[in-house]
Amino acid sequence: MPAYGGGAMPVAPFSNKVFRGTIIDFPGADPLKDVEVLRKAMKGFGTDEQAIIDLLGSRSIKQRVPLLRAYKTSYGKDLIKDLHSELSGDFRNLVMAMLKSPAELDASELHSAMKASPQKEI
Repeated sequence: MPAYGGGAMPVAPFSNKVFRGTIIDFPGADPLKDVEVLRKAMKGFGTDEQAIIDLLGSRSIKQRVPLLRAYKTSYGKDLIKDLHSELSGDFRNLVMAMLKSPAELDASELHSAMKASPQKEI
């Protein structure tokens, strides 16, 4: 069993494998129909969280990001604000992250990590 003392870091072996996400494009997805489902899930008493999970969980990032514009076009409202007001806790954080582009999500996570970690002086 190797010891990692004195600053030695374990090194991951090199691999030629390419890892890809597991969510693929949903066949026949229509942003206008999708935002209708989301609106219905938020409308009325309570929130149909399962409908939100089913829809967002089955769409690729390429299909989720356009929902923001389609919702604004269809209802004149901001999908992010509506979902933020309807959801809470970790589920809200997950849904907000799922609606960001990959670059926006990376920037947001880096910003959060830098804010949370204490600055050390050398």
